[in-house]
Amino acid sequence: MAKSAGTSFRTDIEGLRGLAIALVVVFHVFVGKVSAGVDVFLLLGGIFFFSSQLNNARRKDGLTIVQSLLRIVRRLFPLLAVVVAATLAGSLFVMSKLVHVTMAQDAVGALGYYINWVLAFSGREYTNVRNTVSPFQHLWSMSAQLQIYVASLLVVVLIAAIFRRFAKGALLVVLTTGTVASFAYACWLNVDNQALNYYSTFSRFWEVGLGGLLGLWLLRRRKDGSLAIPPIPSVWRWIMGLAGLAAIICTGLFLNGSEQFPGPWTLVPLVGAALVVISGTGGRPTGVTRMLESRVFQFLGRISYALYLWHWPLLVLVVAWMGQRSSAKPGDSPAGGGTMVDPLVGAGVIAVSLALAWLSSWLIEKPLRQGKKPARSWVLWNPKYWWNSIKVWPKTIYTLVILFIAGAIIASPTYLQEQAEANTEDLMAHAMDRSTYPGAESFLYDRYAPEGLQLIPPLQDFQALLPPTQPDGCQIGFEPAVVITHKNYNQSEEECAYGDVNSDRTLYVIGGSHSEHYMPAMDLVGKQRGLKIMPLLKMGCPVGSTVPLWTGEDYPSCREWSDAVMDYILENPPTDGIFMTGTRPNDYLGQGPEVVPDEYVDVVRKFTDAGIHSYLVRDNPWHMQRNPEEGQFNQRECVSEMMEGNFAGNGDPNYDGTDFPGVADQNAPTPEEIETINSVCGSAVEESLLPVSPQYEAYQGLDVTHVDPTLGYCKDGWCPSIIGNMAVYRDAHHFTNVFAASLAPEIERQMFADPPLGPLPPLKPFVAFPPADGAVPPASEDEVPPANGDGNSRAIGSLDKDEFAALEGQGSDSDVDANSDGTGANGTGQGISPAPGTGGGADNGTGVQQYDPQTGYPIEPSTGLPYDPNTGAVVTPGYQSPYPPYGGGYGNGYGY
Repeated sequence: MAKSAGTSFRTDIEGLRGLAIALVVVFHVFVGKVSAGVDVFLLLGGIFFFSSQLNNARRKDGLTIVQSLLRIVRRLFPLLAVVVAATLAGSLFVMSKLVHVTMAQDAVGALGYYINWVLAFSGREYTNVRNTVSPFQHLWSMSAQLQIYVASLLVVVLIAAIFRRFAKGALLVVLTTGTVASFAYACWLNVDNQALNYYSTFSRFWEVGLGGLLGLWLLRRRKDGSLAIPPIPSVWRWIMGLAGLAAIICTGLFLNGSEQFPGPWTLVPLVGAALVVISGTGGRPTGVTRMLESRVFQFLGRISYALYLWHWPLLVLVVAWMGQRSSAKPGDSPAGGGTMVDPLVGAGVIAVSLALAWLSSWLIEKPLRQGKKPARSWVLWNPKYWWNSIKVWPKTIYTLVILFIAGAIIASPTYLQEQAEANTEDLMAHAMDRSTYPGAESFLYDRYAPEGLQLIPPLQDFQALLPPTQPDGCQIGFEPAVVITHKNYNQSEEECAYGDVNSDRTLYVIGGSHSEHYMPAMDLVGKQRGLKIMPLLKMGCPVGSTVPLWTGEDYPSCREWSDAVMDYILENPPTDGIFMTGTRPNDYLGQGPEVVPDEYVDVVRKFTDAGIHSYLVRDNPWHMQRNPEEGQFNQRECVSEMMEGNFAGNGDPNYDGTDFPGVADQNAPTPEEIETINSVCGSAVEESLLPVSPQYEAYQGLDVTHVDPTLGYCKDGWCPSIIGNMAVYRDAHHFTNVFAASLAPEIERQMFADPPLGPLPPLKPFVAFPPADGAVPPASEDEVPPANGDGNSRAIGSLDKDEFAALEGQGSDSDVDANSDGTGANGTGQGISPAPGTGGGADNGTGVQQYDPQTGYPIEPSTGLPYDPNTGAVVTPGYQSPYPPYGGGYGNGYGY
């Protein structure tokens, strides 16, 4: 029989723990999939837990419930605290500053045994699209298991007190009921919400409960102390052992646990583990039992807890240090997301993990195990018990060290968050000063962005990047289908209202997060135009959308919410219309070219029929990795990593970012450094947008105004990550709040232009960045030279230094006064009226900028018609520009 002489210790089960941890580590490091090792751990834990706790509760001298809990915590907590502290310290040195606060919060969740719920209910995979996997991610199972143990312990004690002699039968009934209910819940949630299902304690209970039922059956004993289980023929035990072993090992190879566990397919490894356990009961050991009793698996079993704690954070930190991108994508179940690394690196991670596990087991875990069961006591008011408990520890200093570590970890998120908020407060005081932080206006109106300033908003403080609707609780999450009209998710009496909140004129901002991220701009528009801006928003849900979640899962609550919000709008129509996105990418992941979904048109048609005007904003680019199969490209992470000099890659196999050492002054990147960061992090306009917005054609005949602020964030065919000293994106495709606010003047101009503006001139595809030395590459012989040669530059001198304006320009203004000279990139040319300005530039030829003598506007050579450089609109008789006339200096070099 597979147990040590004179004890109930099962060496084969210890070896099965060793096999389980081996599978966990190998699959995490080399395969990037769930191995079912954690599920085996949960089953094995249940085998002994319920039987031992029931026996203890039925004895008069058994430990009290408080003592039982303390024994569990004292065995598990000290090593956990050490690993969490070491991991947090390593994260602060190795990982991006962006995740420091989040890592500290995860550390507290791990230490408090609730991180599974942090991960289950966290929206960061969507709103932050965080590619960096948490080094504490694997501790979800520790949290779920302890929660199950605590709740089960209370139930066992209650059953023992009520049923006494019949306690075991009562426990079997209760445990069977709970296990079946949990299994049914896990199967249902596997279809409805797998992300929650993976972490939920309620979904995971049945795995521990199944182990408990197995243990109550296996560990039954006769009056003489022998096991009551009938003997099983040796042949059958051989077959059971081999079949069970095969089921456990093959699970990770053929099943996707992150998508299927703890659903019905989890029965495969659990039944396999049960067969292995049963095969080792009674009779001569089988081949599988002998294998599990070997020194290798016994050693792994002894250090399994420590090895589980160490291997994952070490792997994550090594990957971050080496600059390798995790293979986990948003939507993966993090514990099974995995990280595949180079075989040699992976072998090194495993070797160091084994060494740390052995050392910490020897120095921390083993000494703190209680060798002698204490006398029964209600320890909360028994100082003697606490003193005796401390004395059995090898050194009292252990207690103080562990308590100090725990306190430091608990305090760390608050400290780091306060530091980030202090920096944010100082910087955001200047957020609306367009002379220092022009943002989109540097593209739209050629405003100068001074050098030597720190970017805003600070990338480390994620809360500072969000629109006001999120902290105000004016946007509903993924699951509910409730229309939010009041703050704090309808719990407040204060209305969700922005702009001119006292106005009787209303305009609704409706849809998903791509409508929501314009709220800072719409707030300013509302204040300027006397409009009360009222958001009707749901995460990831444009009104009428049938697009699935970013995970690919169906999104039924979006359709329910869309119906509800349409009813609300039609019953409570706004006085001045609605504002929503009019386009979107052509797939749910955000991959390119833009489209107008039919359901968008149907929604706008309903508004038109109801007499409600629609303002439709063109969607912005969704940045993807250079290799689109690698998913979305988090701009905030890219900018931060480039600035810190630890760029993790953009999917381009020809560039790993290692030649960029980072920003010399972490608080103030130079223009050259910003240019490099933009070239790596940004994306070409044609990856996301069509030359002409498709919404002009799609919504013909409907009561709409089109808003296209593309020229505020894309220029010369490229959509960068930093514009006008502002970080443009908080993730792969959502604007930061301050950048969105900088779009307000352009959005207001387009919304209320009279007559309405037409589409922008066709967007030009990105060609190439200029060479590092600044030389201008010659045009291709097959290429028809544009009006301004290759320089693509119009530097415009305006009435005063605060009023620069240009459709496109890489040149600079040599004089800020009226009638100034403009400096172009390619050649020299004569400026337009009222006074000529001379443009100077590279030696690529000379030419004269043609202009219309009647209107004074420049002529576009490709059409021969005058146009407004600000709007791109063709100038016709009676045209009124929304901007003041310019003092001259269209000095370009439109030379060929």
